[in-house]
Amino acid sequence: ITMLEYILRRLLYMLITIFAVASILFVIFRLMPGDATLQVISPAMDEAVQQRMKVAFGLDKPLWQQYFIYLENLVTLEWGRSFVSAQTVTSILAYRFWNTLLLMTSGMCMTLVLGIGLGIVMAWKRNGPLDIGATVLGLIFQATPPFITGLLLLMILSYRLGFFPTGGMYPAGQRPDGILEMLLMPAFWERIVLPTITVGLYYITTPMLIMRDNMLEVLGSDYIELAKAKGLKPRVIMFKHAARNALLGVVTLASIMVGFAIGGQVVVESLFSWPGMGQLMVESAASHDYPVAQGTFLMLAILVISLNFITDVWYCYLDPRIKITSTGIS
Repeated sequence: ITMLEYILRRLLYMLITIFAVASILFVIFRLMPGDATLQVISPAMDEAVQQRMKVAFGLDKPLWQQYFIYLENLVTLEWGRSFVSAQTVTSILAYRFWNTLLLMTSGMCMTLVLGIGLGIVMAWKRNGPLDIGATVLGLIFQATPPFITGLLLLMILSYRLGFFPTGGMYPAGQRPDGILEMLLMPAFWERIVLPTITVGLYYITTPMLIMRDNMLEVLGSDYIELAKAKGLKPRVIMFKHAARNALLGVVTLASIMVGFAIGGQVVVESLFSWPGMGQLMVESAASHDYPVAQGTFLMLAILVISLNFITDVWYCYLDPRIKITSTGIS
């Protein structure tokens, strides 16, 4: 099959997966203990008022009809209103989503850039002090939970030395009008440093060690020996010939790492008071704000599924040895 057919097939699988996740969320939030409608429909209200509110929320219909209404609302982005603030779920998620994406992107950029770079150098200088030291430190950071690393950074760099603010995205009362204005605020960059380092240090070990192992395997290949025989400079051999082929394993891992990073955002955002989707997930679940919690889970699932799709397509582009067949890639 052609590349276009493969992309269309992967898109279809992605939509089916999103549909399955949305259906599971519908069931889970209706099986949870307690009545979520008590947040907006109080038993103290007049019975006629309660009935009118149930009709307004669609709760007077059978469960199977609610399910089809739910699917229709997902497609039209009518995800309901918050039980707490009465704002639309889509408007809340639109603000929180970009905040999470900014933090996740900065953390993953640090992880991949430093991890891949260190992995290349460690393989080139294998068994040296840098190789051994980076491996030991990487394993320590990987074994340390993010909240411990974040707390240590806050205690030393914020409370003790005062180099960075303790949390938030911007000073109180200075909320920017848009992303561009926020990116131009020096206070924003001061506040993103510590959560970025926390995320980066926790996930850096995996790409670093995988890149190192892949590089060692590639460096023993025949075409590397041929490049050395041609008299190419070591730097050219390392980056142009060895690193490019060793990078494929890290690309495959990137989408999985992003999925774990999104889950880890809950801890990091709560620790640094970062107003993202991770913090929103905790707040909405604690306040029984089920429309917001359901929308947050679904949005995060869509993000992970979409990144997996992009990774698959990018992997096919990077490695010319991969052949696309009717059963997938080989």
